Amino acid sequence: MSNAILLLIVFAILSGIAIAVFLVVVLSTRKPPLEYEEYVKTGYAIRRRWFLGLLLSLIAIFILMVPFFPYMTTSEAMASGTLKVKVQTFQFAFLMPDQLPLNKKIIFEVTSMDVNHGFGLYDPQGGLIAQVQAMPDYTNYLAVTFTKPGKYRAHCMEYCGVGHHVMEKVFTVGDEK
Repeated sequence: MSNAILLLIVFAILSGIAIAVFLVVVLSTRKPPLEYEEYVKTGYAIRRRWFLGLLLSLIAIFILMVPFFPYMTTSEAMASGTLKVKVQTFQFAFLMPDQLPLNKKIIFEVTSMDVNHGFGLYDPQGGLIAQVQAMPDYTNYLAVTFTKPGKYRAHCMEYCGVGHHVMEKVFTVGDEK
């Protein structure tokens, strides 16, 4: 079946649904008018059902999505078999290793020594691959596995003072020198 025929069928179905909705509305106006109190009662009943349906749908979606949240627990961050890399941020630099391994799960333990900073990792082409907030007196964990060798960059992603624009760290992933 060609795309044009498929498109025509979908259009016909959607048009039929729209016409049916209009007919239902038109036919519903043939009833005698209701008193104001009846309108209010019916309107609030419909509103209550819609609200409860929407609320239950959002709660269900939230519960289904919780396992896919990108945040790690402390126990996940401390799991064995991963390389843990401490990253300390301060105005206007990152204190972290210059060389990181290829194809190994790395958990960055990111904290700030002074003010809030952002820790954004960029690939050699300049695309953002991961980010986390760096906050004083708190450690955030960011799991990354670098699959391509090259020179990567860490940039501050939150305005932290007059030198914010120069806050960058270049590091090498893999065997490149």
